Amino acid sequence: MTKRFVPQGVLPALVTPFTKDGDLIEEGFKQIIDYTIENGATGLVPAGTTGEFLYMRTEERKKLLKLTVELAEDRVPVIAGTGQNSTRATVALTKYAADIGCAAALVVSPYFLRPEDKGYFEHYAEVARRGDLPVILYNIPQCTLGILQSNVVEDLAELDNIVAIKDSSGSIPHVLELIEKLRGKMPVLIGHDECFLSAVAAGATAAIMASGNIMPHIWLEIMKNIRNGNIEKAAELQLSVQTLSRIITRHGGAPPVKAALRMMGMNAGRARMPLNSGGTLTWELREEIRLELEKLGLIDELSHAPVMDDVDVIGLIDRSGVDSSRFENVKRSIGAFESVSTDIILGKKDGPVGEAFVKLMMNPQVGHEALSVILEPNLAVRPSAIMMPARKIKSMRQASLFYGPVQSGAAKAVARLVASGRIPSSDFDDSLMIMAVDIDLNLRDRRTATSHTERAVTKALEQLWR
Repeated sequence: MTKRFVPQGVLPALVTPFTKDGDLIEEGFKQIIDYTIENGATGLVPAGTTGEFLYMRTEERKKLLKLTVELAEDRVPVIAGTGQNSTRATVALTKYAADIGCAAALVVSPYFLRPEDKGYFEHYAEVARRGDLPVILYNIPQCTLGILQSNVVEDLAELDNIVAIKDSSGSIPHVLELIEKLRGKMPVLIGHDECFLSAVAAGATAAIMASGNIMPHIWLEIMKNIRNGNIEKAAELQLSVQTLSRIITRHGGAPPVKAALRMMGMNAGRARMPLNSGGTLTWELREEIRLELEKLGLIDELSHAPVMDDVDVIGLIDRSGVDSSRFENVKRSIGAFESVSTDIILGKKDGPVGEAFVKLMMNPQVGHEALSVILEPNLAVRPSAIMMPARKIKSMRQASLFYGPVQSGAAKAVARLVASGRIPSSDFDDSLMIMAVDIDLNLRDRRTATSHTERAVTKALEQLWR
């Protein structure tokens, strides 16, 4: 059989929407297919790694492949994921895919009981000879525990019906080796989202990726810019999707993609157990995904209150049970810089500030928990200081932003004034500070959070020690 299929463009490695009980959600699957095609997808790849083929029985995979062909409606080719542990089973499923109208088969290297190089060669040669479909080799050593070496791929490229290789190793040197050795013989497809720019710039001709479910149009735009010689624009676009790509590739593929698609209004369902577990995709990661989708314009931004101009540290202290009337003579100052504002009081350890300091640490208010201002673990600033969020923390993502970059920025501000001599050493041991800080909790750039906090707190501290 002669080679007749050449993969091009961006082909999403489709997720498989499952209900809580593990049943296929056909309507959700149709939504995803229609969305990807409408956004430029040049093919569909069901029952691959992102499609959770490992968790499906053979009959379920057949049903999924047939449904994909029907829903594609000849708009784009369907490349069936047919790889199995045994050669015989792979051949049988590949023949089925040919019978129902698939254009090619994506065949993952045998896994678990992995063969030597000769076994890889003979496995693929047999599938190509007897499977009745063009075969795309699939190298994903982090899952198969065995690498498809370039010399084996080079030999397989000589066979009729071996038409391409998808490399998801995440190793750019290996991808470059494949591109070099296969030049003029068959195309190399990139399967690792984080490596897209480098691989395409080096000569990869297409991509089969999990994030193709979410943003095939962006990947196609990067590819277009590379081919037009606009590398700077391509690099800018790659960097804009890098965080989301990293979350997808490093957290199981299907769970983050399905979370993103649900946020985009599609019924992407759940992953199957054990991939669908709380440890796979934390609430903090879900928030990161939401923010990345907002940044890319794929969902609308959630509305949130602007940063407070009138942060009230005394009001927060009142909740700790301290009589605020005793704070009449303590030093207090306010500072603000762009996305951060703060209100700080300074007082003696043996006065009302000291009493409030202890109560805030011993009786934390839910959502407004006070935390020591530290430069690094076990290294608190002097004078001792605690900080608390002016607005209630409502998610793990917000907590990680506040008790992290904001905390670091406040500590740097104190250290800066100490180093410059603006804070006298006489205040180091007998004075305390309580800070209330408000920040745009939907900030995407943590460095910005740290920098703005440092500037805002510095302004406030400079007033305290004028």
